[in-house]
Amino acid sequence: MSVKMLVAVVGGGPAGVSCAAFLKRYNVDVVIYEKRTIGGLIENAWFVENFPLVEPAPGEFLVEKFRNIVKENNIDIVYDEIFKITKRENYGNDGKIKLVGKNNVYFSDIVVIATGTKPKRIEKFEISNRIVYEFRDLPKDAKNIAFYGGGDVSFDGAIKNAMRGNSSTVFVRGNKIKAVPKLVKEVERLGIPVRINDEILNVESKNSIDDKIIVETSKGRYTFDALLIAIGRLENRPEIENVEIGKEVYIIGDVAHVDFRQSSIAIGDGVKCAMEILKKIEI
Repeated sequence: MSVKMLVAVVGGGPAGVSCAAFLKRYNVDVVIYEKRTIGGLIENAWFVENFPLVEPAPGEFLVEKFRNIVKENNIDIVYDEIFKITKRENYGNDGKIKLVGKNNVYFSDIVVIATGTKPKRIEKFEISNRIVYEFRDLPKDAKNIAFYGGGDVSFDGAIKNAMRGNSSTVFVRGNKIKAVPKLVKEVERLGIPVRINDEILNVESKNSIDDKIIVETSKGRYTFDALLIAIGRLENRPEIENVEIGKEVYIIGDVAHVDFRQSSIAIGDGVKCAMEILKKIEI
């Protein structure tokens, strides 16, 4: 028997998909609102090994599994970016919570926010589409790529690029590398240059013909096809007003704990949230 309760899951990453799929098992009406593609940031990963009981695999492979879960469970997807979640003043049977998106306005009974994180930006460097914050946004013709940051995202991206037969260089602002040891060892094995204490000061276009960029650091000037900036991430939470967190709106996954960004935690969050919702609506 179908439950007459609509749940909106904002975000189609591991947390959002896990929550939506679990709810679907109990015939709860659920819609995923996703601004880009199902699977989330995990698509960028060279290799993912933080899923217990699941063999390490490329990010693209795991993303495809999430997409299959959505398809197999017949979960509806609306491709839009949700900016605001608020109480609806005069509501009827189509939901008491209003979701304001870039393209439209939507309504739901319960909202799950699983919007993940957004990058720490360096806006003065954003001179062209050759300056990106995610691996999947790199220009297709970029072969010689600079990666700025000493954490997992930077090192993972440098490895992934090198594995494709391209050239990678990692720039680290300070003297501390925060990437996990396995990534550091792989970077060393591949012979990828890591420039410690080499802060990027400026980025400029070389010319309009070959679309190269010049990266100026505290120690020199270098020419690359593109630059991926990975200096940290912030919670990516839409504006929330006049709703009760934990009763009408739930916040899960990376957006709920930005300092503990692990896909396995996000999946657990999604399942736990679904169980709380089921208890609320007495399934």
